[in-house]
Amino acid sequence: MARFLVARSALLLWCAIAAALTTSLTCSAHQSDNESRQPIYQLQQQKQSASMQRDHLLTSSIASSLDNREKDIASTASQSRIKSHEGVSRTDAIKTASVRFSNYVSPVSARCYLYNEFTGTTIDFGAVEEKGKSPVQEVPVNPNVQADNVWMVIVNVGTNYSADELLYINSSSPVVSKVLYTVFVYGNVSHDVHMWVNTNETKKQPLEIDQALLNVRNKELNPVDLYQQSSRCGVKCNFTYMGTVLPGEMIGFPINARFSLKFNVNYTNEPNELVCSISNYLHFHEGGVYNLTAEVIVNNHSCPHHMNSSGDGMTYFPLLYAAVVILALTLCFVSAGCIYKVVLNRGWLHYLHINAIDRRIARDLGEPKHTSTNYGSTGPETPPSVGSPTEADPLIKGNSAAGSSGLSTAGDLLVQGTADSLKVVTRKRLKSLDAFRGFSLVIMIFVNYGGGGYWFFNHSEWNGLTVADLVFPWFVWIMGVSLVFSFKGRSQSDPFVSRLYQVFRRSVILFCLGLFLNNGFDLARWRIPGVLQRLGISYFVCALTELLTLDVYKKLKTKIKILKAFSDLMLNWVQWLVILLCELLWLALTFGLPLHYLDSNCPRGYIGPGGISDHGHYENCTGGAAALIDKWLLGESHIYRTPTSAKLYRTGPYDPEGVLGSLNSIVICFLGVQAGRILTTHHSHVGRLIRFITWGILLGILGATLCEGERDEGVIPINKNLWSLSFILVMAGTGYLLFSLFYFLIDVIGWWGGEPFKYPGMNSIMVYVGSELLESHFPFSWSGQRDSHLRLLSANLIGVSLWLLIALYCYCIGFFVKI
Repeated sequence: MARFLVARSALLLWCAIAAALTTSLTCSAHQSDNESRQPIYQLQQQKQSASMQRDHLLTSSIASSLDNREKDIASTASQSRIKSHEGVSRTDAIKTASVRFSNYVSPVSARCYLYNEFTGTTIDFGAVEEKGKSPVQEVPVNPNVQADNVWMVIVNVGTNYSADELLYINSSSPVVSKVLYTVFVYGNVSHDVHMWVNTNETKKQPLEIDQALLNVRNKELNPVDLYQQSSRCGVKCNFTYMGTVLPGEMIGFPINARFSLKFNVNYTNEPNELVCSISNYLHFHEGGVYNLTAEVIVNNHSCPHHMNSSGDGMTYFPLLYAAVVILALTLCFVSAGCIYKVVLNRGWLHYLHINAIDRRIARDLGEPKHTSTNYGSTGPETPPSVGSPTEADPLIKGNSAAGSSGLSTAGDLLVQGTADSLKVVTRKRLKSLDAFRGFSLVIMIFVNYGGGGYWFFNHSEWNGLTVADLVFPWFVWIMGVSLVFSFKGRSQSDPFVSRLYQVFRRSVILFCLGLFLNNGFDLARWRIPGVLQRLGISYFVCALTELLTLDVYKKLKTKIKILKAFSDLMLNWVQWLVILLCELLWLALTFGLPLHYLDSNCPRGYIGPGGISDHGHYENCTGGAAALIDKWLLGESHIYRTPTSAKLYRTGPYDPEGVLGSLNSIVICFLGVQAGRILTTHHSHVGRLIRFITWGILLGILGATLCEGERDEGVIPINKNLWSLSFILVMAGTGYLLFSLFYFLIDVIGWWGGEPFKYPGMNSIMVYVGSELLESHFPFSWSGQRDSHLRLLSANLIGVSLWLLIALYCYCIGFFVKI
């Protein structure tokens, strides 16, 4: 029992000692925490402290206001700060910094001081006249004790005092002795007096690509804010804040020289009061230096401005150089081809086995070893049988009516007998489609690699068209053309389930390849939509429709001989029905879906960029229904985080390859199927070209009507981000027209063999996936110390050229990637 009492007493004693120690440590921690919140670490806390001590520091003048009690407080604070730096001696300052005051208080002079509460030091800068500057004085800088370098700024203006600002001198700066700190004092003697500390230590950043320098000088008595508006954004956009310029100060602002700009200058304290403005859009040259003065001019709100330097004027010269080099290489290539043909005809290069390579490629990509035979043919329009091409490798027969159009090419017809004789026909690969596909792919790689830094080789911020916006829809259109030959070439004896499996397998592979290229390391932010994903979806719908309608069209062929001129339309009526359904669904969702789930301010049918557009009324409504569906189905974390609209319009996440736009992607693929149907049902070159050109013009007119020929106007503007109806009509129209040009030059008159574009066009999956994987690797791309259009354009063209060489090598060795 005694042992138990002793143990209990010892336990109680230990608890009492622990409680005492805990209380002591807690107090010390609070004291240490309070000390850690000194000016050196939390300047905002010091500002509040300075405001509380203002009435105790000064009464009539600084020299007579510091009584003994306040000096004791300052001394105590200094000593406590020294104790918190045990082992660090307070030595004399070994550095100094330069400080001066500028007075813009209207309409009196100001008496200016610096006061250090830890050292008790006061530096008097004397009376500074209105719009005047004080002499520069050297302020001691102690690199050992940072608290010694925090100064309270005190200004005596009549009976008004202000000590709300702190001056912190960075003692760790290696050039602290060369730094000039300027304290700007502004305001009105009858109102609050304000201060702003500025330093010349700010580093001047070199201008980037497509930037100019705008120097803004403030001649007003108060700070002013500079705002800009880009012509690319238009008058519907709010002005965006650029920066603040203090009284008497001049600051250089880098500005975007790609598009014209106009500016507003407002007072910082009264943002709605305009100082001056530049109401007309001004165009700036890259590297140019411009001056703008902020001052109020009676009866004129225009800011005085002029140009110091127009820049180097070399923005577009790299494009000219590149065009000259490409033209020279093209001439060399054509000349080498002519020499090669002459030498080859003489048999000097038989050891290269070039003909064997061509024969092997033709055989592997669908051209059969045998020829088709037709017995008892009564006319020249009977098509020959077709082998087994893939989607990427379409084959067509040439003009079987020899001389019927006057444009038949060699190799279309081997033997053509009479009606009672044997007619042997061979077929020829459609090189123009390979060349068009390769041409689109080359441009796609070029713009993905940067396009030389030129804005027209980058995607549009929202509405409108650039070169970068053309290639993806062309690729979808070309896939539709190839799809017709893919199904026409498959053996009809293959079971339906086998062909359906091939469609499903190819679609899944395309979709999964796209997910892989989206870099899904971070599963929480793995982007689901993408280029190959949309190709996979479009291919699946169009291929499934084509597969299900093969038997329907086979029975219909015998009934349309009377309307043969419109056979391509009649053999495509199911596809046109699907096009109509897709488009009606897109229109209903785009303009009928309520958007209050995005934001309560979003109106039904909104298709704008949101952000600062439309004067900021629909800030969170970017993309309207398209964005809403993506966020519903995929989640905001699984769509594109940095769309092209983000920089100009200040928008949030939005995916240009989203779910709703896939409907119109399917439509443009079906329009490509229509082109393929023209090739398989009409065998006259002239008839094909007439139909291609007619479709191109008709679709272009429909698209231009919807947008009224303007970038931001019309019922449905041209918009690649939305894949709007006007966009796909114009893109399909340009696809028809451009393909007709390739077809005429390559497959009709034979002036061009499609080089070098046909090589990547025959190996498009390998080239595209490889270019995406190696985009940031040398030698396909690289960066230097300072980018320029010349360096970027050179790097991007070299990267594209390397992929052309790789595609050529794969062509020569017969290596082709198919899915």
